[in-house]
Amino acid sequence: MTDTIHSKTLKQMLENNSNLILLDVRDNDKFVMGSIHSTKAPTKNVPYLIMKEQEKPFDEDTTKQLESVQIVTICTTGNKAQKAAALLREHGFQAAALLGGLTAWNEENNEKE
Repeated sequence: MTDTIHSKTLKQMLENNSNLILLDVRDNDKFVMGSIHSTKAPTKNVPYLIMKEQEKPFDEDTTKQLESVQIVTICTTGNKAQKAAALLREHGFQAAALLGGLTAWNEENNEKE
């Protein structure tokens, strides 16, 4: 998998029930204002700044949950998501960032959830 994923590709992955998790890396305040939610994949919120400051990006339970799935990191424009995906790959996770973030997703899908 590449370092980034286009909105169309993510939509296809969700429609195909791919084994993935959506990881919103924005602060909790922004996450609760809206993110990508799908019945086909869970959405978790772990802010990038918290991941970056800890020795490991996740606690033990979250690590076990995410070690065998494709992680798609999400932020508003894609910048923080790319940094988070790179950090996760350094820790051995399969991670790619949503290119253009929620802005591109909402433009592509004409919706805000």
